[in-house]
Amino acid sequence: MYNALLGGVALDGKSYCYTNPLVNTERAEWHTCPCCVGNLSRTLLMVPTWTYAKDSSGLYVNMFVGSRIHVGEVAGTGVEVVQKTDYPWKGAVAITLHPEHAKTFSVYVRIPNRTTSKLYTTSPAVSGVKRFAVNGVAMKPVIRKGYAVVTREWKPGDRIELELPMEQQRIVADSRIKTDADLVALNYGPLVYNVEVDDNQTIDRKVGDAPLTTEWRPDLLGGVVVIKGKWADGADLVAIPNYARMNRVGPPHQYPGEEDPTPAPNPANGQRRAFQLQSKVWI
Repeated sequence: MYNALLGGVALDGKSYCYTNPLVNTERAEWHTCPCCVGNLSRTLLMVPTWTYAKDSSGLYVNMFVGSRIHVGEVAGTGVEVVQKTDYPWKGAVAITLHPEHAKTFSVYVRIPNRTTSKLYTTSPAVSGVKRFAVNGVAMKPVIRKGYAVVTREWKPGDRIELELPMEQQRIVADSRIKTDADLVALNYGPLVYNVEVDDNQTIDRKVGDAPLTTEWRPDLLGGVVVIKGKWADGADLVAIPNYARMNRVGPPHQYPGEEDPTPAPNPANGQRRAFQLQSKVWI
């Protein structure tokens, strides 16, 4: 959702990727086969329906999105849920429930598992939840199938607060993955990061061992948390979230329309080739 889906559309919402590779992404204003363009918009519109789910036992909180949603009936009463958070920039989340009548049911809050594969090692390792409280009282919730479970009588205004660990991380691949040998990926919370020449002049070099830090940059790409560090040669390193990549490379590509099925010579082709090495996620 954060890394591939959002990266499929430019920040201005006017150009799209038909495919969405992690490197050399090229967005276009339209496509000769535009099915993915429409599906991208439809997928984004589905986010509210995926944020919460219900079954006979209670309510599931699947995504951390600032919102106010009436989820329908849970345990026989209508429930409105208000969520306040700056996730994925910060790990603090507040979830306030407003059932129409006091009712006993379970609330399942997803606790993300940052370990994606045994083939990749992340440092430092991050898992679990740093803090969890109900109505201001700290507790250690039962974790069941990736969800923190709280079962109680819920009344209007009851509030769950949690804080997820957010660390800047390095990811390296198993030595058996030859194409990833000597490469490093950068991560922060759920976000994969990317380096671009706009911030680093050249990106064809190795990452240094200096500590990584994060900084909120409201002036950059609509407002992002950047990861800062050092290249191996001592130069400053700045990485941006992968979804925001390739938004500073000039006008988007134009595909031919039905009336012109043969692509015409495009003077921007040379410009696009010059952009091919300006952005990459593996550094």
